[in-house]
Amino acid sequence: MTDRAKIFQALAGTEHAPEEVPGFAHEAVPDALQGPFCDAARAAGAEVVTENVSQVLEALCASARNVVDTRTDPGPVLPDSVDLAIIEGIFGVAENGAVWVDPQERYARSLLTLATHIVLVVPADGLVATMHEAYARIDFARLSYALFLSGPSKTADIEQSLVIGAHGAMRMTVLLA
Repeated sequence: MTDRAKIFQALAGTEHAPEEVPGFAHEAVPDALQGPFCDAARAAGAEVVTENVSQVLEALCASARNVVDTRTDPGPVLPDSVDLAIIEGIFGVAENGAVWVDPQERYARSLLTLATHIVLVVPADGLVATMHEAYARIDFARLSYALFLSGPSKTADIEQSLVIGAHGAMRMTVLLA
């Protein structure tokens, strides 16, 4: 008997019945989802604003040199540098704080990685509980490019040194409007 066969023989009969995946403990009611969404987004490194959204957005725009607001700016042309990119988020996911972003060819994809600070404007009533619900909302047949964003860009090496902004935005703010 080969070593491989011995290993498989030893493993035979040791399988366990699959465990049921735990459910998300919140009902799919937008008010009940806001707290878990905010907590998860903050845990991913995003700043979350739920009150005085207009004033916060005005202050962010006033403190930035180059601002691109994809809700109003036409076309995919970008300046050489973007300090602040304001992007419409389609919906947010409470279980992990991710926001679904679908440019729909309205702006250059590179904006999502080149901007120093990304502000995602998400409808407060546009939250879903889980990624399962999120994927059920997406029409994949019509997509050319879209993604979930969760917090600013970050990476850590094997020495566990966290680097923010290594592959994209150094800062992310979610505005629940």
